[in-house]
Amino acid sequence: MSDHLTRELLEEILSRLPVKSILICRCVSKTWYSLITNPSFIAHHLKKTAVRNSGILFFSYSTRGLVWPFKENVRCLLYPDESFPANPIEELDYPFKDLKRFVDIVGSCNGVFCLSYGVYGKYTYGVFCLSYGVYGKYTDGAALWNPSVRKIVNIPCPNVKFTSLGFYKHLLGFGFDSATDDYKLVRIVYLPDSNFKFDKIPPLVEIYSLRSRGWRKPPNGPGACDAIVSFSLGEEVFGEMEVPDCLVKKYHFIDVAVSDGSLLLVAITKLTEEGCFSVWKMKEYGVPGSWTNLFNISHLAGIRRLVAFRQSGEVLLANIAGGLVFYDPKTEEISATEILGNARSFYLDTLVESLVLLDEANGVSNEHSASHGGIDKDLQKNSKGKKIADSPTILNEANEILEEVASSSNSQIVIDEANEESKEEAQGESISRMKQMMSWGA
Repeated sequence: MSDHLTRELLEEILSRLPVKSILICRCVSKTWYSLITNPSFIAHHLKKTAVRNSGILFFSYSTRGLVWPFKENVRCLLYPDESFPANPIEELDYPFKDLKRFVDIVGSCNGVFCLSYGVYGKYTYGVFCLSYGVYGKYTDGAALWNPSVRKIVNIPCPNVKFTSLGFYKHLLGFGFDSATDDYKLVRIVYLPDSNFKFDKIPPLVEIYSLRSRGWRKPPNGPGACDAIVSFSLGEEVFGEMEVPDCLVKKYHFIDVAVSDGSLLLVAITKLTEEGCFSVWKMKEYGVPGSWTNLFNISHLAGIRRLVAFRQSGEVLLANIAGGLVFYDPKTEEISATEILGNARSFYLDTLVESLVLLDEANGVSNEHSASHGGIDKDLQKNSKGKKIADSPTILNEANEILEEVASSSNSQIVIDEANEESKEEAQGESISRMKQMMSWGA
């Protein structure tokens, strides 16, 4: 049946399928494999899935072992949105489980998660370019991970390292530049002055581009003052936003977050009995006067960070003891989730199924190693070790999928939908560019 379809119509039909079905379809033929791993098809499929809310939550957290070598135990779970934090539907195999150090999720975009960690030079885990040498020297490792296709792509070591500069601290931001179809990691390194203060010396900035596969310096860098720093992924320039005076004078720690496309300020006083946790929202992006206070928590001590907003209106918070709790701003009620872990490690987001990274040649996942025939080895064998590339079961399933979708589709409808999508893409470009500046720091 599929032999009578044009490539354009076949691409349109396949783009409507879930990722697992598409991965199976790669085994049908080399032609299908070539189509599915083509960057244009991956982008086309992403447009289809991005507008659909999967209703599946990606949640991860870390706990530390109680005995030497105190290994970080990371759990990564998928939940139906309505049942979280009960009844997970799947636990994912989190990358780099052999590392004894904490693996942080910098952010996610289009189903791709940016992972980061620091590794001591003595260890040789993973696939990153580690610094071999005296124990105690370490390098900062990072990778891009798409759990939908089980693909990991290495990010090489940055140019600014501990071995060359001594002690420093850094911040990372991750995002997607839709203008160039490029994923970028921004790294800001702060160095201490002679008095061991980090706010006097202008920070060093590096940008990693997945498209160019390297680190480079941007045209300008951020200042050393206390401010909200924005970064345009397209132009690669920094900007600054004003913080409300009432927050600067009252609160000691201020963090930023993003919720439903809006920028948030999370302000915390010192952890004392009269401590306060305050959340503010910028209703009009870039307008300092639009900051609005959403809620304050003064009756609960020890709130460490805001993890996420739920669609129900509840807020997920982490306390200093490592407990994950729900807070209802309307009733001011607190409820425990019975989940304990590293407060810094809690991460919750909606999972976006995508094929991004599928076409990357330097994937380093142990689960995927390409064969000479162009089809992944793990797709050539079933659970009993038998080859399935030519299995009638796979071919029949692929054809059934095509027939089911094609029977409910019409060529003219497909063309009309494609035209409508191109119009919507042009209209939404200004909104997309605005979100670029915020998403990397979420």
